[in-house]
Amino acid sequence: MSERNADVARRLGRVMERTISLGSWLMAPVYIGLIAMLALIMVKVIQDIIHEIPLIFSTSDADLILLVLSLTDLSLVGNLLMVVALAGYGSFIARVMGISLSGHLEWLGNIEFSTLKLRLVGSIVAISSIRLLETFIYPAQHTERVILAQVVIQLVLVVSGVLLAAMDRLAGTHETGKGGEL
Repeated sequence: MSERNADVARRLGRVMERTISLGSWLMAPVYIGLIAMLALIMVKVIQDIIHEIPLIFSTSDADLILLVLSLTDLSLVGNLLMVVALAGYGSFIARVMGISLSGHLEWLGNIEFSTLKLRLVGSIVAISSIRLLETFIYPAQHTERVILAQVVIQLVLVVSGVLLAAMDRLAGTHETGKGGEL
């Protein structure tokens, strides 16, 4: 009877393993959606540039700076989308399914989870910083309450990023010395 139970347990284990492995493919549409959003960001960048070209000689320096900041902001959001999509694919689909990453995607197998988290937080802090800088360029367009809220949010993001980096460093030192891979 115990031999039969062991056989059933092995079969169940294989079914669970296949189910979990195939479940990682449920994330594929999410990554495709992120790439689609990246295409929309590209359209928005092109639209902004085409709209501003005829106005360049009548645009103030402050408005030009805001345009540059806006395009930089879109670039950072696009980079954020790419990091999440590439790292997610490399870690949760390719690695789980045993797909070998070749050519220019080989580096995806080397991304550590702590590195990804810090890149994400860094991008979010940079995006928030640009928004805050835009607010500081034209403070009259915002209430004091909005400005204060943006400053507080920025501080929370920066402190969270620093604490996350410190925790990863401590965990990496005590566990693997690498910051804990995915």
